[in-house]
Amino acid sequence: MATNFEPIYGLSEDEDDSRVLRVKVIAGIDLAKKDIIGASDPYVKLSLYVADENRELALVQTKTIKKTLNPKWNEEFYFRVCPQNHRLLFEVFDENRLVRFCICGF
Repeated sequence: MATNFEPIYGLSEDEDDSRVLRVKVIAGIDLAKKDIIGASDPYVKLSLYVADENRELALVQTKTIKKTLNPKWNEEFYFRVCPQNHRLLFEVFDENRLVRFCICGF
């Protein structure tokens, strides 16, 4: 369970039938090469959606890990969700100074 120091994204605490979902983004393996030197600066974007409305409810992202195709994030996020109504989307991007959002994989 999240402590008082860890933010909980998504629904408010008083929502009926809500649950706290703990998500741990551990690592990426053999991501696509996006830099000319053959590496990437990957990070993961997590988007919580209301499924029927395709509306984004919360957005968080990991730290960027520089110059690797095998990043290790080991970051935890907490979301308050209604399991029947919400979807969580994970996307991996390369943080590039010229093109900020290049998809590496998912």
